[in-house]
Order: sequence, then C-alpha cells, then structure tokens
Amino acid sequence: MSTSKVLLYTPDPQRTPVRRALAIAITASLMLGSGVVMAQEADAPAEEENAMLGEVLVTAQKRAERQLDVPMSISVVGGSKLAVSGVVATGDLQQVIPGLTTVNNGLGFVPVIRGISSQGTSPGDESNVSIYVDDVYIGAPMAGLFDLADVERVEVLKGPQGTLFGRNATGGAIRVVTRLPSFLPQGSFSVDYGFKYNEWKSSAYLTGGITDTLAGSISATLRQGDGYIEGIGPNEGRNFGKPDNYLVRGKLLYQPSDTWTFQLSLDALETDNDHVAAVWPPAGVNPFPGSTPSQPYRYAGSTEPKQLVDGTSAALDVTWEGSEFFTLRSITAYRELDLDYQSDIDRTDLSSVALHLTQYQDSFSQELNISSVEGSQNDWVAGFYYYDSDAGNPFWSVIGGDSPNGNPISSFRSRVETSSYAVFADYTWNASEQLHLTLGARYTSESKDFSYHRLVGAPLDVVRDEDWSSPTYRAVVRYDLGTDSNVYASLSNGFKSGVYDAYSPLGVPVDPEEVDALEVGWKSRINGITYTAAAFAYEYDDIQVSSFATVNDVVVLSPTNAASARMRGFEFTAEGNLSESLYFSTGLSWIPTAEFSDFRTAQVTIPTPGATGPVIGEVIAPFDASGSRIPRTPKWTANLQLTHFAEVWGGQLESTVTAFHSPGFYWQAGNFTEEPSYSTVGMRIGWTDAADRVTYSIWGNNLTDSDHSLYTVPNVRGNSSTGVQGRQFGVGLALRF
Repeated sequence: MSTSKVLLYTPDPQRTPVRRALAIAITASLMLGSGVVMAQEADAPAEEENAMLGEVLVTAQKRAERQLDVPMSISVVGGSKLAVSGVVATGDLQQVIPGLTTVNNGLGFVPVIRGISSQGTSPGDESNVSIYVDDVYIGAPMAGLFDLADVERVEVLKGPQGTLFGRNATGGAIRVVTRLPSFLPQGSFSVDYGFKYNEWKSSAYLTGGITDTLAGSISATLRQGDGYIEGIGPNEGRNFGKPDNYLVRGKLLYQPSDTWTFQLSLDALETDNDHVAAVWPPAGVNPFPGSTPSQPYRYAGSTEPKQLVDGTSAALDVTWEGSEFFTLRSITAYRELDLDYQSDIDRTDLSSVALHLTQYQDSFSQELNISSVEGSQNDWVAGFYYYDSDAGNPFWSVIGGDSPNGNPISSFRSRVETSSYAVFADYTWNASEQLHLTLGARYTSESKDFSYHRLVGAPLDVVRDEDWSSPTYRAVVRYDLGTDSNVYASLSNGFKSGVYDAYSPLGVPVDPEEVDALEVGWKSRINGITYTAAAFAYEYDDIQVSSFATVNDVVVLSPTNAASARMRGFEFTAEGNLSESLYFSTGLSWIPTAEFSDFRTAQVTIPTPGATGPVIGEVIAPFDASGSRIPRTPKWTANLQLTHFAEVWGGQLESTVTAFHSPGFYWQAGNFTEEPSYSTVGMRIGWTDAADRVTYSIWGNNLTDSDHSLYTVPNVRGNSSTGVQGRQFGVGLALRF
C-alpha cells in the first residue's frame, strides 16, 4: 500500500502575509535540517522507468498493484512525461489523458470525464470529478486549477468511484501523487523560459536523510510571465493573463522501525489566474455601442481582472504494518483556501458594472482504514472517513462603476457548513488463479447548514439545514487470460453531494446526483506494448441544475434536480516501445451517446435572428432540451505522444511530440453555443550529457496556435469567454545532483 501523503492549499488576502511566512519557514527549516541537494520534478522515479516497459504501479484501489491488474479504466502519467508534454498545471491534463476535458465554469475548475461534470462553483459546492493530492481531497472548485510540482505520477480514474473514494466522485477522480522523501541525498533544479510571453518557470527539489530514521524533502516551483491577453482602450500597453504562481511543499518521513511509517506534509501556494476574469464578447460584438469592447485576447475592461487563490495545508499519514494479517493507516489533513475575484461585467471600457467577491474554505478530513497485507490469499480494505468543511462568501457584490471602489448595487454574504461521515469495505475473492470477484460498499451520511445575509437593500436573512444519506456499491469480475492479459466487467455507482446554492437567497436544498455505470474492459501486454479497451454505459439521474427565477420581482438563482441523462462510449489506449529508440502512447475516447434523456425545464440563451444591436440573444425558459447533447462533452477525443531517443555527441538526445484533438462540443444544453473543433501540438527536444547531470532543451507549446475557449458563458449581449495561451517557444536547463 502506498504511504505517500501530501496536501494542497490556498489562503485569503487577509492571511496571505502569514502564509508567505509559513512557506519561507518550511523552506528554511527543511533546507537547514536535511542539508541535501536539489532535484527537479522532471526526474523519473523507479515507477516511471518501469512505465517505459509497461510496468506501472498504482494505488487506485487503495493498495499498490500493477495498472494492468486494476479492473477499471485508469490513465497514468509519470512526472517526466508530464514535463516533456508541456503539462504544467491541472488544466493541461487533457493533452495526455484520453476522455478528460479540462475546462472552467467561471471561477471554478470543473473537469469533465465521460460527460459528467458540475455547474456549481459556489461555496460548499464541489466538482463531481474529485481531485486528490496524496490521497487528501481538494473539494473547492476554486482550488482545482493549480500548477503541478514534485509529481511522481498522476492517476485519472474513470467512472464512479463511490465505494473507495466516496462522495463527489461520480465522474471519476484525479489523483496527484507526489514523491516521497529519500534517505539518499539527491536532487535537481530546472528552469524554463518562454520567449513570446517572457514566461519563466523554475522548479527545485531537495531530499536526503537527516538521521537513520528521519528523511526530509523540500520542493518549490515558481511560474511568472508577462501575460498573453493584450490591453486595449484604457489598458493600452498592458498585458493580462499573467501567471504569478508559487508552490512550496515540505515533507518529513519518519520510520522508527520496520512496522511504523510517519509522513508529515506541509505546503503553501498562491495561484494568480487573472485570465479567468479577463473575459470578452464574441468578435465584432459591442455590448454597449459607442464604447470600446473587449475582443478575443484583447481586454478593454475598466476593472482590473483578478482571480487570486492562496492557501496552506498540513497532513499526517501514519501506517502500521506490524501484523502478518493486516495493515492500519490513518490520514489526517487540514487546509485553508481563500479567493479574491473581480471582473468587468459589461466587457467594455465603460465604468458601469463589475463583480467583486471573496470566498474561503477551511476543511478537515480524517480517514482510518485497515487492509490486507501484500501476498494475502484475498485482498480487502475497510475504513471510516470524516470530512468537515466551512465555506463561504464574506461578500459577493455587484458594483456600480469599477471594482473595488464603486458603489455596491447588490451584495450579500453566505456560508455553507458541511459534515460528512462514511464507512466502507471492499473485498476481492481470488476464487482461482484466473478468477477474481470484488464486492464493495459504502454508506455516507452528511449534513449541510446554510445561511444567507443581504448586505445591500431590504434586510434578508435565510437559515436552512438539510441531511442526506447515500449508499454506494461496486461489483467486479476479472478473469486473467494470462500473466499480462485479462478481461473484466463491473457494476458501480456514485453520488454527488446534495447542495445549497450559496449564491441564491432561496435556501432551497438540491438532492444528490446519482450515476449507475456498467463497464466491460480488456487489458493486455503484447510484445512489450500495453493495450486497454473499455466499453461503458451510464445512467445519470437527478442532475443538479441552476437557472434564473423571478421572486418578488427580483431575479435569483434557483437550483433544482431537473435532468437525467445517459452515456454510451468506448475507450482505447496503447503504450510501449515500438523499437529500442522509439516510444509511443496513444488514446482514443469515443462517446457517441451523451444526451439528456429528460430535461424539459432547461434554460438556454439563443441568438435572436437578425439582431445587430447590443442585445443579440434571448433567454428561453423553460426549454425542452431532452435529447440534446450534454455540455462540454466532445463526441471523441484523441491523444498521441511519440518520443525518440538517439546517442548524439556522447550524450542522449530525447525528442518528444505530443498531440491532442477535440472535434468540439456545446457549452449549454439544447445544442447551443458551439465550441469549434481544435487541435494542440507540443514538442520538446532535450540533450542530456553522458553523466546524466545536465539537460539542455528547446520546446514549443500549442504549436497550432489554437484559440479554443477555457470557458464560455452565454448571455443576451453575446457570450462571455476566455481562451487558452497561444503558441510559444522556449528553452530549458535542468541540473541533477
């Protein structure tokens, strides 16, 4: 069983100085305490070296096993592969993960797996593709978009993971696994520079033994640049979309005996993603004639765009392996996250309307589990999980004029407190050398307390509470055709937690979503190449939808369980060495059916035929979107990576090309607001000296200069969108010691 544990966090503007001090303290203490050298996240650990041979160890079922033996669709990408693929943040993962779409919904990161994603970004709401860092849950959508540092591997589990990972894993789970400290002093440092946007990224890693039983590590990454969105109008000469991100992570590994392992993890981060707030209307659309509108990749807004997330976290992972029959493990974690967000609503140079809000989430989690030891006749795990969250908006304000100095037109504060308990068990009976039967179940009980207080206008205070409970299960049959080949079939389900929309004064709770899934798959290694194939069918019920309603002549958000859907699809991957000098990895996700089976109360915004003025669309509600495609779900996506190795000038030349294609999708129900097809291509060429100490590289990202949207929000004055960074070339240097 993996004992790796770390956490990720984010603070608020008021507490930023404290967190910066904590980050410095972590760095200083571990550097002084461990006296080690420097390493970089692009180093390939043993698991990654095996990955080139098709042997990958994962912990997707809360125990260490070969990826080939896990009876579910799972994609695994090692840290070195992420580096050569140009994947620097969670938002880039779709480039290397088949069937994953990484998009935002406003300020929230809401990845999509097989058509399952979330609309909600308010405090207390959570994505239904769960994100974990070293088995610690990152619940807040505002915190899902972060830079990757010190990564051993990323595992993407597809399909409901309700039994082992619980609530909010209906679409699947993204598991970021960072490296363990080593008792052997080692490390590296790297720096990359991109010419077009004057962008720097530097990373460092240090690890080594402090005593015979205590090892430590420290990692840090920093990314800064000039931005890729040009300022126009009052912003002439400025750039936006500037990354200004850092992440510092420290770990201590204490092994006082063969039976006890303690891991203490601390980290601090800050992510400045102002490109999310620098939105624009469609090309050629002026929402307010006579003004200077923002344009694609050109920002005219009079309000400074901002999305600043920062935070801290601490986690303690304890494992006891003192029995020949079972292993005990405890994971205790706490984190703080804070957001400061503002954007220009009118999307022009007018000082008319802006949005400014702050958001926070403080959470605590505790997991206890007991599991079979490696080599047991049968495999099993059982446990208890507790999660507590306090999330809210200290204020959410529509500003007349520019933010933050204008006058609030409307303003409120809200809060959602969550307490969740779960017990679970998962048992695999190895009926024979070939036949393996798994049954798993989980029971979750949770409560949420909601409060809303209006800050501007007529007094309004709303206080509500609600309780939910949900059982989940899985049943799996796996049959081994040989040592490196098997087929499997699984039935599983999961649920997304019930929720209050903290942006709405109605205080109406929305019941949990539910997904039931059937998957049939095949995995095999043939002549050194690993193949996987899986067909799946989902029934998706009680989908949580937010739409606008008018209450006492006031327009408010009204959340409901308004829809059901079905998905049918197929995935295929292949990975391995075509020759001693050529490695490849490819994946195809095909989802011909991803449609609402019943959605008669949809709300859509559609263009008004012939309209040329500032109002070019109309809102239709209710709209029967039954039979239309699920938003943000391409019919198919494809990934390809080729890496060539050659001996050059006494060292090794490694050349990698990574390509991704999406045929596009719709941003809203009813097959409206289409995202066109797009492709991205990246490359990296690196030369490493014979001693494997220094690597020089040149690279290029988004070589197709794709301008696809990171997110799009339809409205009657034309959509509000923001896009990805364009083509960029750069150079890199990596040192290993």
